[in-house]
This record gives sequence, C-alpha cells and structure tokens, in this order.
Amino acid sequence: MTVQGHRSWTLVVVNLCFCLLASALVFPCSAAASDCSAPTVLLNAFDRNFNIERDLRAEDIKAEVDGKQAAILSLSFDTHPRRIVLMVDSSGSVEASPQQTKWGIALPAAAYAAYVVPATASSELTTFSDKLRRESSDFENRKVVQTRIFDLAKRQPKGRTSLFDSVHQVLTEFKELHFGDAIYIVTDGGDNNSRISRAKVTEELISRGIRAFVFLVQQRPPQTEEERSGASDMYGFAESTGGAVVRITSADVAGSEQLDNLAPQIVAQVEGVYRLELGISGVKRTSRVKVALIDRDRKHRTRNTVYSQQIVSCPREP
Repeated sequence: MTVQGHRSWTLVVVNLCFCLLASALVFPCSAAASDCSAPTVLLNAFDRNFNIERDLRAEDIKAEVDGKQAAILSLSFDTHPRRIVLMVDSSGSVEASPQQTKWGIALPAAAYAAYVVPATASSELTTFSDKLRRESSDFENRKVVQTRIFDLAKRQPKGRTSLFDSVHQVLTEFKELHFGDAIYIVTDGGDNNSRISRAKVTEELISRGIRAFVFLVQQRPPQTEEERSGASDMYGFAESTGGAVVRITSADVAGSEQLDNLAPQIVAQVEGVYRLELGISGVKRTSRVKVALIDRDRKHRTRNTVYSQQIVSCPREP
C-alpha cells in the first residue's frame, strides 16, 4: 500500500458509497461567546458535475427556521486553509476478523482519508480506543501524516471503543479548530465505552462549525446489534454536521480510478464553504432550518441541496 504523488496510491475496498452533500448547518456565530444574535449557516453547493459553486448569491436562496422565513444578512465564500484532525479507530473492533489480528482495511482507509486532505490544509493524526492518543506533535502536511499512518502497522489494535468521548476530547483540546474545519473519522461506527452521547457531540460540532467526515470501515458483516446500529448512526451523525460518509468494505477490490474520481469531490466539500448569516434573534431551543434555491437558473445548475435541518440552541447565560 502506498500513498504518493497525485494518482499513485492503492486502496483495497469494495462498494464505496460516498454521500456527497450540498449541505447546510446552523450554529451560533460565536461558539466562545453567548452572542447568538446572528446565527450563521455553513453551506456547501455543487453543480451537476460535483464542481464547487463559487458564485452563489444571497438572492439565489431563501432560509426558513421552524417554518418561518428568515432574513439573510450576508453571504460570503470562505476559502481559509482548513485544519483537519484525522482520527483512526485503534480499538479491537477494527481487527480483520476474530481469528486474525492486525488492522484489516482500517489503515488503507486511513491512508485514503489522508489522501483527500486538501493540499492547502494542515492535519494532525490521532488514534482512539478507550482513550485518545495524539500521534502528531502539531498540525502538519498530509505527506507527513501518511507516513505516520504507515507506522501504525507496527502496532496491534486493541481495547474498547470510546468514539464519541474521543471526538469530544478533540473538540476540547484542539482550540485551533475553527469555522469550516473538519474532523475525519476512520471507524467501523461501534462505540461501547463512551459516556458522552452522540447527540451531545453533534451539538458541540455544530456550535463550533466543525464538520465530521466518516470513513466507515466494514470489513465483515455486522456481528452484533451494536455494530449494526453504530454503522447506521454514522450517516445521521456526519450529515447533521454538514459532513459526509465514505463507506468502505473488503468484499472485493475497487480500482484506484474510482477512488481518484471520488477524491476531488471530498476535497471540494471540505474546501468550499459559504457563510450565510441569518437575521434572527437568539435561538432558545433546538429548531429546524430549511435552505432552498429560488433562482430558476441556479436550481437547474445545482445538483442537489441536501443539508442538516437543525439549529443548536444558544448557550445559557451564567
């Protein structure tokens, strides 16, 4: 397995299903403060060829919150270089099989995740089982992260899985993560050790404007209800933050051409983010949001408008 150059990496997978989203989520405009006077929508839009749309205008769209139209104060395209934390599940559940140790396809999936880090972004590698472990000393370029992933092969996955606790810890420790940044999670979706709920972590991600991209490793049919529900939960989890899911299994071999074609779509979703500021008062409870295209030409050019439909309530004053 190698990851080098533009198109010369190898990844053994089958049934790669990528849920590419033209997505939106709403969160308070300042996660560090309690000023929620102008919630901001994080918005991705792609044309019918999955190219990023960079000319979206405020008059092309409308927004509703709990069924009531919300005024649009501003729309701007955010192209700041992203910071990405790449989390790799190192628990015992990612072993190739109960009779076979080592990583199975978890490391090839992690290598692919590192490959689709935008060239302009910096990333940091972590692993998690019953606790989070930082494999990088700081944010670094993706080639260095790829090398660190190969080094993980010297270790054996073991321990229970604290997926949501680990995501919470990343959000707590990585203060450098800001609006539009992302967390890449390589996992089978299982979690048998977290104390923090998926709903709580989802709210934390949305309040910071940080998206979750899940590289869902499925190297054997789910054996338990936990494995089945965990994998299913990953779709709602990622989509609710404005992210996406890449499903990877080991039933067969997929050619690198398919994955090369997929990679620019993931990179585009991470790189291109609109800031849509809404003119509504402070959000006191979880609300539903709907964003729709109203310009006829824009609707024709845009492939889809799938997005999360939740606004996280403002933090209470102390």
